[in-house]
Amino acid sequence: MKKTIALLMIVMMTISIASISYALSGQETNTYEGLPTYNELYNNINFTDIKNHWAKDSIYRMSSLSVIKGDGYNKFYPDSTLTREQAIALLVRLLGLSSQAQILGEDSIKNVDTAGYKILTPNDYWSRGYIDAALQNNIITQEEVDNILTLTEEEKNNLELEVEKNIVSYETNPNLTDNQIKNIENQLREKIEKKYTWKKPVDREQVAIWVSRVLNLKPIYGQSQQKIYNLKDWKKIKTKNIPIIEALLQRGIMKGDDRGYFNPKGHLKRAEMAKLLDNIFEDFLLKQGYKIGTGLVERIDKNYQIDENTTIEKKIFRIRDDKNNILNFITQESETDIYDRGFLVYKNGKIAKHNELSEYDYIKYYINPQNNVVFVEVLNDIPILLEGTVEKVGDNQITIKDYSEGIHSFNIIPGVDIRVNDNKAELNDLLYGQDVTLTISGGKVTKINGYIDIEKEGYIHPGDRIFVGKVLYIDSRDNKLTLLKDNSKYEFTIKPYVPVIKGDVSINLNSIKEGDIVKLEFDQYEGNVPIKVSVYTDGRQFKNIFKGKLNFVNLGRNEIILNDVYYYKHAKWLYKDENIKIPLNSDVEIYSDGLNVSKENLKQYLGKEVYLVTDEKYGREAAFKIILKNGYERDYYNSIQNIAYGQNKIKVDYNEIYYDDKETIIIKDGRVVHPYNLNEGDNIYVISQGKDKYTAALISVENIPHSGLVIYRGRIDEIDQYKFELDDYDILEDNDWDFSTRQISFDISEDTRILDTRGSSPVEVPVSDFIKSRFLKGKHSVKSYYGKYAYVVKYDSMAIAMNIVDKKTRPKIITVADVDNVDKLSKLISLKNIKDWNQLKDIWNINPATFNLDVSKALIIKEGRNVTINDIQIGDSLYILRNNNVGYIVVVR
Repeated sequence: MKKTIALLMIVMMTISIASISYALSGQETNTYEGLPTYNELYNNINFTDIKNHWAKDSIYRMSSLSVIKGDGYNKFYPDSTLTREQAIALLVRLLGLSSQAQILGEDSIKNVDTAGYKILTPNDYWSRGYIDAALQNNIITQEEVDNILTLTEEEKNNLELEVEKNIVSYETNPNLTDNQIKNIENQLREKIEKKYTWKKPVDREQVAIWVSRVLNLKPIYGQSQQKIYNLKDWKKIKTKNIPIIEALLQRGIMKGDDRGYFNPKGHLKRAEMAKLLDNIFEDFLLKQGYKIGTGLVERIDKNYQIDENTTIEKKIFRIRDDKNNILNFITQESETDIYDRGFLVYKNGKIAKHNELSEYDYIKYYINPQNNVVFVEVLNDIPILLEGTVEKVGDNQITIKDYSEGIHSFNIIPGVDIRVNDNKAELNDLLYGQDVTLTISGGKVTKINGYIDIEKEGYIHPGDRIFVGKVLYIDSRDNKLTLLKDNSKYEFTIKPYVPVIKGDVSINLNSIKEGDIVKLEFDQYEGNVPIKVSVYTDGRQFKNIFKGKLNFVNLGRNEIILNDVYYYKHAKWLYKDENIKIPLNSDVEIYSDGLNVSKENLKQYLGKEVYLVTDEKYGREAAFKIILKNGYERDYYNSIQNIAYGQNKIKVDYNEIYYDDKETIIIKDGRVVHPYNLNEGDNIYVISQGKDKYTAALISVENIPHSGLVIYRGRIDEIDQYKFELDDYDILEDNDWDFSTRQISFDISEDTRILDTRGSSPVEVPVSDFIKSRFLKGKHSVKSYYGKYAYVVKYDSMAIAMNIVDKKTRPKIITVADVDNVDKLSKLISLKNIKDWNQLKDIWNINPATFNLDVSKALIIKEGRNVTINDIQIGDSLYILRNNNVGYIVVVR
């Protein structure tokens, strides 16, 4: 059995407290101490008025990290309105500019004589500093400041009345000079004036603009503006602010209320601001030098030492992070708090101190730039896998030895699922020394998988051992194939000589697609190298995805009618028709809020909006999965930042979205796939639904599948018999050019197509002429190809095509698109559904334009062969390297 930990391997050893040496043999361990002021932080944020508040998670997280603060007396006042001054301060603090703001505030203090009266407090001066810092860092503009400071006539009159009322007590003091009274009056006016300016409630539209500047968001114009028009009061938003608020809505940073209103002039509550900051804070902390990660609390050790007659209790929390690194978090408690160090913990919806942390808690930790552990959040709903051998089994308890000789004992939940070789078993069926995998959640065992080797080792008849699974990943570089079976992942090595068969045709590894079903045949009982791979296309290729309102259900004809129907295309919903009739497959799956709904009960949901996916069999299109919409719709188009498979959760655009393999439609490369086919970094379009918790109804993976081709560019250096070299070459990897200062050699054949496109008209270069050019006198002569810039397409081990280009006009844009029309005579291809690669953001940008691609200078590759424009069909999907509208390499996908 493969003796590795599936997610986290837990390794334990004795820790030497006195020397602070907590590392495993030969392994470096990072040690971090807690905060010396953690007690004060806990007392400040142990709020008594948010226990059952909807935003308490965000409030505790942001206050633990000192992004937000309470309002005194252990109160946060979550439903109080936020002032302009507070909003500015929070955004400045989020950027890590608090020190700068305080220094600016202190620098603004003028040495004026007020006879010792403290009219302006430190908070008043710091307020000046925060506003100045916001101005200097483009959070707020001078125009906005001027507008805030402009008072109405009524406000001016009220201000002067209040100043006069407050100055009276000073004017009657005979010991004050006229100058002192004047200085006091000026400071009183500044303080009172804030009530009419900075201390006024801030409106949602203004906060939206400030937040967009903090995030450096780009406004969204034209047809890409969609979200804003779902708001019932969008016309109340200033015209100039609509594009930037659209960007905020698309990223899910702000949204409308439950009734569909944005309330641009409505006042923002403190809890709402906490939630907003919680949506965006993590990247800012990382930029400030924070370390943020997740891991398992493997062990908690305690020791005591005496320092100057004071007994100090030390705790060492040993953490193994998700990258298998060891971290030690050190806390101290003593009779006098001068030695105390610790951190805050958020666990089970409550804020606490580090003592609430338990062994086998799965955590997310935050370490500040000074290397102090500040805050730990317990994520115990994520299961952890631990492998080892059985040491002892008792009443509702199991002890195992991991593969690094560590001993672990756990309690077992009642009714635990126990399997031995995938067969149902009882606890007393487990044997001493037997290999097991424990699933641990919340410190308890929730599942046990045991294994007994019942087969012989060594050679078997070819095909006697088979493995069937669904393809998750293909690594063509290392010849690896990862398959999914029974929700577990298995990796196999496909040697170059192993036949890969699809139908009756031999294909290469790159032609396998994620979601395919494959059968592997072996001639050994053990090992991960098959002797044959057979590929079966998953039957669930989809035809269309629709969204509409359920208007009619006809069980007699096994069909439904939708009205207000949209269909999904190219990361957009496009209007189709007022009504369409859709047959139902005999095995149609229907879900509402995670629960299965029978066809017979579908009539109860008339008028409800649905998402559905269809397939086509024997020319008949029918629905095979229907999702009944619950709550509000949000959509995102970006890359996956994080996947928590154990929680069925992804993070996109800083928003956590849940998914389910039953009630989420996941499509990739034209087929419906399993959630395990999702990968971090995938470009996806997500449509989520819900209220407080959003679940994906549709996830469309917009990645471009690998063609098996490798594209290089560089200067031709040496030419030999059926060989040549590129110098200082680039290789196109994941749509980005990776530079190398070395040389690379290519083999060519008589089938290699060589095109010289440096002139106004392209020239076909015979391979023989290219090879003979090495004999020309003077390598830099016009007819020599030495030193010329070229793009080379390699397939398998052969350079199948080369385009010799003028470096000034070389292709700079990578595009994918579908063929709308082909003009073979003019060598023009009309494109639609265009996406251009954004190298800075590593994402495909949707290009709403349509244009004609000139392929007169293009190498056109299809299925690893050179073809012409005559082989391109309407509907083909193309991968293009272009310069404006001139294509140089076109790959038919």
